[in-house]
Amino acid sequence: MPEYLVLMKLNPGKIVDTLGEIRKLEEQPVSGVDLCYSMNIFGAWDVGIWINAENSSEVLEFVQKKVRHLNGVTDVYTVPTFPHGNAPANKKATASTPLEPESTKEI
Repeated sequence: MPEYLVLMKLNPGKIVDTLGEIRKLEEQPVSGVDLCYSMNIFGAWDVGIWINAENSSEVLEFVQKKVRHLNGVTDVYTVPTFPHGNAPANKKATASTPLEPESTKEI
């Protein structure tokens, strides 16, 4: 299932309230979209949401119906992504156990 990163800029005066609304989003906010997790970002963007969706029309529906209506969201940028293909079939990377590139593993 393709993955997407939805980046958001927030109104500085409403960051706390907007983050609360983002945390309350359902795991499947619209049909065909699975919300994986949200994260704070430091820099040009304030927040990101990783989602899985079968097709871009479902992503568009999620952004238009759920994200743009969140109080305090001032800008949205959606990035389609895809896996690197370097993870072994029986092991997936997680935040607590990231996969190392083959060149940095000890022998």
